[in-house]
Amino acid sequence: MNSLRGIDLNLLVVLEALLAERHISRAALRLQLSQPAVSHSLGRLRQLLDDPLLVRGQGGLMLTPRAHELAGPLAEALAQVRILLGPTGFQPATARRTFRLAMSDYGALVVLPQLLRTLRKA
Repeated sequence: MNSLRGIDLNLLVVLEALLAERHISRAALRLQLSQPAVSHSLGRLRQLLDDPLLVRGQGGLMLTPRAHELAGPLAEALAQVRILLGPTGFQPATARRTFRLAMSDYGALVVLPQLLRTLRKA
């Protein structure tokens, strides 16, 4: 089994794009990388996983059985990493908090109506 210390985890992102696109140039565009960089990463993935992953077939690249096997767990693992590294700040669209505003009568008359309209739109 490979040690995580010796693995470039960016290769998993490249693998995800390759499995989805089944085309090296389109995967490169999706990742904003050069085609040679993605091709090199595919070579590293093939060596790491000891499988060709994508092979030339009729109409383009085809996934090997091992690549099909990896697709689901890879998507789940990367989704979890994205959650782990995702934004931790305040997300107003998903917040389920109660907010209380305190202001003078003048503030309530001048500021509050426009503030409420803006909040309702958001």
